[in-house]
Amino acid sequence: MSFKKYGMAAAVAMVLSAGSAVAADSDTGTITFHGMVSNNTCQVSLDQKIDQNGNDFDVTLDTVFVRDFATALGDTSTLGEKKFSLSLTGCDTETAKKASAQFSSWAGSSSTEGGLLVPPSNAQGAAKNVNLVLSNDGNSATDQIKVDQTNNTQKADIDPSTGAGNLYYRVAYTQGQGWDASSNPVSPGTVQAQVAFTMIYE
Repeated sequence: MSFKKYGMAAAVAMVLSAGSAVAADSDTGTITFHGMVSNNTCQVSLDQKIDQNGNDFDVTLDTVFVRDFATALGDTSTLGEKKFSLSLTGCDTETAKKASAQFSSWAGSSSTEGGLLVPPSNAQGAAKNVNLVLSNDGNSATDQIKVDQTNNTQKADIDPSTGAGNLYYRVAYTQGQGWDASSNPVSPGTVQAQVAFTMIYE
């Protein structure tokens, strides 16, 4: 089992001087060399958009209404559901036969004990009492993914001839942990939360 490793750019600076050590008018400067050695096992893209740069993706859910949260939705909610996939291409089939992903809250987002994704509470104009629920949606797995917990069961087979595979997911709105229909309801606003994913290969 191996984890996806990201290459980092390395910079090396050196000083070049013209003339001898005792030259009165020497010209000096620096040259910075940038390079990268990558140990990525696969290229990861969202919904097969392989022309994307990097591994930072956006998924936009449908707009919903406060009235849609009138009754408890829980961790099986499909409200405003959006399906998406992580597409793997160019995999090293010698080291990757199967792939899975684990998800962690990121950039001010957090998670509940039950693994729901909680948007940052201090974001300007944010909706109140709204969380997101992330679930598997393929490769014989449809269960909830509990963010910040090692529980994701979905594994994609890497095609040995093409070096490609796909992981399928869905995300939906649900109520926050403090929600109460009468005393602490959902209020309108934007909903934005982030997760980081780590690819695991077998």
